[in-house]
Amino acid sequence: MSDSQNEPAPFFTRSGVSNIFGKNTEEVKARLPFEIKQGFIRIAHEHNMTESELLRELIMIRVVGFDMYKKIQEDRLTSVAGIGNEE
Repeated sequence: MSDSQNEPAPFFTRSGVSNIFGKNTEEVKARLPFEIKQGFIRIAHEHNMTESELLRELIMIRVVGFDMYKKIQEDRLTSVAGIGNEE
């Protein structure tokens, strides 16, 4: 039997800081007509997203603005790819 304290954390473990705004702890709910919800689900699936992912992206874009959200995503991608800011 292996000692679980000496095993590395799985790669899929979230650090809790994967989002510059912190953990996603708050919930938003809304009631919609059936047809609108079905359309929303269709749009999410067309973009290979869950409904939660699409709603989260839309809210973040509206709150911080498209340009700022785009910059946040680009900065994160650039960092992960190891591009730029190399000393």
